[in-house]
Amino acid sequence: MHTLIVTNAAGGLNPEYEVGDIMLIRDHINFSGLNGQNPLRGPNDKRFGETFPPTSDAYDRILRQKAHGMWKQMDQEQPVHEGTYVMVGGPNFETIAAECRFLQKIGADVVGMSTVPEVMVARHCGLRAFGFSLITNKSILDYETHETANHEALLMAGQQAAKKLEKFVCILVENMQPPPEKTF
Repeated sequence: MHTLIVTNAAGGLNPEYEVGDIMLIRDHINFSGLNGQNPLRGPNDKRFGETFPPTSDAYDRILRQKAHGMWKQMDQEQPVHEGTYVMVGGPNFETIAAECRFLQKIGADVVGMSTVPEVMVARHCGLRAFGFSLITNKSILDYETHETANHEALLMAGQQAAKKLEKFVCILVENMQPPPEKTF
């Protein structure tokens, strides 16, 4: 295997994102990692990779460009976005405004509870990674609202977008080529 494809359900922090939109992950903020929780902590087995793998190129640029082209070929009404995913610990949704506004201010477009550890390990092992988020809810940013995040609504939004996602991933995988082999 040469490529890891990750998907997730995420809350939209970017006000331009709507429920059902897809965001290609360009970068991530490893919020849990900033707290010392990292899947690469501990002794390193060099058979899998170096101790400090670079993550400045964690999400493959060529695959993101290819995905944009394939999305256009699918003639979708909604745009495909590209942005920054932030991982928080969970298993709870963020506070109304304090956490969500903070996450926006540090550059996050969407928020979720997965994906980053998998990508960190993949990059450690020398795999390229491609990821996208399905926006399944809009993060609540207004103290005056009576809305709350709802896990059942999140699941329903995911089911409604399933066919579009399935088609998108299938087209991407069918047109994916392995990265060039490294010579040492």
